[in-house]
Amino acid sequence: MRTLLTAALLMVAIPVPCCAQGVTLQRLVLPALAGGASASDVDLQATGGQPVAGRVQATGVRHWIGFWLPGATGEPPILPDSLALAKLLPDGARVSLTGLVATTGQLQPGGFFYVSRPDRASGIRLLPLSDAKSIVPGTVLSVIGTMDTTPDGERQISAALLSVHGFRDPLEPLAIAGRYLGGGAFGNAPWFQPGADVAAGVNNVGLFARTWGTVTGWEERILTLEDPSGVPVAVMLDNAPADPAPGSLLEVLGPVSLYRAGQQVRALLIPRSPTDLRQLN
Repeated sequence: MRTLLTAALLMVAIPVPCCAQGVTLQRLVLPALAGGASASDVDLQATGGQPVAGRVQATGVRHWIGFWLPGATGEPPILPDSLALAKLLPDGARVSLTGLVATTGQLQPGGFFYVSRPDRASGIRLLPLSDAKSIVPGTVLSVIGTMDTTPDGERQISAALLSVHGFRDPLEPLAIAGRYLGGGAFGNAPWFQPGADVAAGVNNVGLFARTWGTVTGWEERILTLEDPSGVPVAVMLDNAPADPAPGSLLEVLGPVSLYRAGQQVRALLIPRSPTDLRQLN
C-alpha cells in the first residue's frame, strides 16, 4: 500500500493541575501535500494532565493533537456560522473555525497574529497555544480555541490550536479612512466587539487595512496620526521601528486593533514590518 504520509508522533509530558489516565481522539487527520490518512478512536495514554499530548508532522505542516485546555469541560467546540458571530460568544466559549487566511505572521509583544475570511468580511486576533513562527500572510488554516477579550476590548481567540491546510496569495488590505477605522460596535453588551469611540461605520476590528494620516505625536511606542477629518489614529511600532518627523504624511498597513488612551478607545493599526509604513510627502 502506497504511503500517503510519513508522520512522527511526539509525546510531550508537561504537568498542569489536572490528571487523566487516557484520552480518546474521536478523529485524527494527517495532512499531506497530496492525499491523506485518517483514523478514529486513537488512544493517547498519559499519567498526568498535559496541555499538549503530541503532534503529527510532515514537511511544512504540523498539527497538535490530544490537548487539554484550561477550564475545558470536554464538550465539543461551538461551530459559529461565521467568524463575525464568534465575536458575540462569551469569554471562555470554545470555538472551531475553518477556511481562515492569515494576514500577518506572529507579532510582538506576545506572539499573536491575525486571520481573516477570504472575502475580507471579518477578521480576528489569534493567540496560539504554541509556537506559530511558520505562519505567514496567505497561510490557510483552521483553529480551535477559546474566546477571550483583551484589556482594550478586542475580542480574540486564545489558546488557539492551528491546522495548516496550504497557502494562497496574501489578502490585499482594505482602504479605510481614519474616521472609519475601527467602526462602530458590533453586537450588544456583555459580549460584543466594541469599535473606536470616535469612529463611524461598520465595525472592522481584526481586518487587514491601510489608512493615511499626518504624524501629530508620540506616546511611548505609539505613533499618533490624524486624518483630514481630525480623527486620531494610533499606530503601534513594536514590529515596524520608524522615526517619522511631525507633520509627515504616512500610508500605514496593518490589522485594525484597539488602544485605550485614558477614558477613550482609539483605533490602533499594527504594521507588520517597516515596509508597511510609507512616507507620502
